[in-house]
Amino acid sequence: MNRRIFIASTAGVGILAALGTASWCVIPENADDLSIASLVNRLKAMQKQDIVFASSWTSFQCFNHMAQSVEYSMTGYPEHKSDLFKTVVGTAAFTAFSNKGYMKHNLEEAIPGAPELIVQGDTKESIQRLIDALVTFENFSGELAPHFAYGGLTKAEYALAHVLHANDHFTQLV
Repeated sequence: MNRRIFIASTAGVGILAALGTASWCVIPENADDLSIASLVNRLKAMQKQDIVFASSWTSFQCFNHMAQSVEYSMTGYPEHKSDLFKTVVGTAAFTAFSNKGYMKHNLEEAIPGAPELIVQGDTKESIQRLIDALVTFENFSGELAPHFAYGGLTKAEYALAHVLHANDHFTQLV
């Protein structure tokens, strides 16, 4: 192996390890119920409230974005990060998130390749779309599609990813 490539590869692995360690220390642990059933119950309660997110996205957009993610786990994401990204960065990120029970991501970044989110609409309907997607996911018995950033996930891992994803968006609730 070329020495320069070996050094660059070793440095890259070292940087990723340091980032993983840093994220482990920064991300707080979560003792909440991280089940889909608990999330669905929370969403049903939200349908009875006026929901506002401290975001440039409307509440309608936020809930539809979360629903898209659940739906794509069953149908396939339109675009993916590289296999190298999924293997190195995606796997490390998902492992850190799942171990801590907490996710942190860009809350205004669309799913790569997804159709642009409609800005205005009935928030209660977008919450219902998310509930329906989660119930469909729970009853889904087919093969799950690889996640665009994390790669292949089991059903239990995907369920956790969906709950953590929603909970991260809920940090913007006003």
